[in-house]
Amino acid sequence: MKCTIIQDLLPLYCDGLTSPDSNEEIEKHLTECEKCREVYDNMKAKEMNISIPERDVKPLKAVKKRNIAKIAAAVLGTAAVLFGLFMFVFWGVVPISSDRVHYTVEAHESQREYQYSEDDKPYDEENAEWETKTETVQSLWLKFDTDANCCRFSTKPEYIYNDDGSITVHQHLYIYPQVKMPFDNRGDNPEQFGLGLDAHKGDTLTIHYLDKEEVIDVYKLYEENVK
Repeated sequence: MKCTIIQDLLPLYCDGLTSPDSNEEIEKHLTECEKCREVYDNMKAKEMNISIPERDVKPLKAVKKRNIAKIAAAVLGTAAVLFGLFMFVFWGVVPISSDRVHYTVEAHESQREYQYSEDDKPYDEENAEWETKTETVQSLWLKFDTDANCCRFSTKPEYIYNDDGSITVHQHLYIYPQVKMPFDNRGDNPEQFGLGLDAHKGDTLTIHYLDKEEVIDVYKLYEENVK
């Protein structure tokens, strides 16, 4: 059989599409013809090295990357929601509304001793020229009671330095409702807390509720409650 015929049949032979009789003739020719055997070997080598074209792989890689990105986004989104829920319920991030808070006021007046020196010298125990003075301290104690399972509070003071050397304090109070966790030991009344303030003229306390702000004149409140 001619080499041209054998070489035309080789692709079919490689794919297993030739008849047994044709296979016999082809194989017999390949053992005798080095040129056709080389063509056959090249065909088999190409079949073994066939790979998916790059244009077909790229879409698959893009789909894989999109799927990974979606999974990562879903995991991060779920974690963010759970963290936000934890912070909202257990830590408290939204101020409490005013109708859920009640407070009582106690006014106190006490005497406090302090030492001073007119020439402002450093204190020297052996050669003390400091004098002891007594000043009257006016203070308020506010006891807050909420209807929350638990609460936390934070304060932020704002200091105003006056020309006469005095300091006016504007205190800001934030109250946050919480849910008490089983392992959180805050005593018997975690829904309550107290706040102490010195009462000077001009001082204020601003309570920042969810629905409003309540500004309290600290000194006026002291005068209304002092006995």
